[in-house]
Amino acid sequence: MSREERKLRKHFEEKAKRERRLAKKFSRQRPGASKSAPAGQITEIGPGYCDVMTGSQRIRCRPTPDLAIGDHVLFSLERRRVEEVLPRRTVLSRTDPHNARVQRVIAANVDVVVVVVSLKNPPLRPGLIDRYLIAIGKSGAAPLLCVNKIDLMSSDEELDALQPYQDLGIEVLLCSAATGEGLEILSATLAGKTCVFTGHSGVGKSSLLNALDQRLDLETNPVSSVNEKGRHTTTSSAMYELSNGARVIDTPGIREFGLWNISRTEIARYFDEFNVHRCNFSDCTHTHEPFCAVKTAVESGDIPIARYQVYLRIVSSLA
Repeated sequence: MSREERKLRKHFEEKAKRERRLAKKFSRQRPGASKSAPAGQITEIGPGYCDVMTGSQRIRCRPTPDLAIGDHVLFSLERRRVEEVLPRRTVLSRTDPHNARVQRVIAANVDVVVVVVSLKNPPLRPGLIDRYLIAIGKSGAAPLLCVNKIDLMSSDEELDALQPYQDLGIEVLLCSAATGEGLEILSATLAGKTCVFTGHSGVGKSSLLNALDQRLDLETNPVSSVNEKGRHTTTSSAMYELSNGARVIDTPGIREFGLWNISRTEIARYFDEFNVHRCNFSDCTHTHEPFCAVKTAVESGDIPIARYQVYLRIVSSLA
């Protein structure tokens, strides 16, 4: 084990110890208290506070460390604080953009992760989509690719870049928050589910939510005409209940998405088209090994070369 690996292992061991101490501190209640404590779901988190939705009532409380939007919790009405975070059913995470060794939970206990993209203004970023799909695969939630701003399309050929995802069986919905096209299908797909809207800055996540439910009136901003980059309009995550019964978490747009706690050897399992090709070596990385079935499939066209190049870029970034 290298020095860097020992340091990383020590970091995670110390973090786990701190989390156990904090969990013990916040769950220290009189016998039977947790059974009678009211339960709710975290709908918003801010500096030193969190909002807990219980029934139709929103209660402002003091949070515990590492709390996430969507967490189911037990809380104290008298003390106005979260007492216990219940086990998470699904967890969508990324690395902290300032420290790759720190986990940042985007949302918890969601059924569907809606990755919102646009073909133009800002342009499509397939590499970001692939990173999201890996994180979603690990999260336990279902993916949904929502293409917004289709009113800006000049030809149907622009949709060809999305064909590899449809070939993998990922649901792709075409929408326009500006014209309303595709919104009925999107609303019906999300009805009654807990979802999170995520994606690149400027793709129109908040605009879509406003179009799905005009009561929300979320702030939006146009994409910069200078560099076609999105502007951060949503600055914090919050959960909203739509008229179709869906609970949707709106998240700030991102420019980069770091994969949390996924090693280079694990990446291949999230590329489903790789899994039908058996290599001679069980630990094949599909990069330099001889007699690699995946590389052979790329050469023959069975696996799109664009997908393989994405895989190589992600593996290289985790080196």
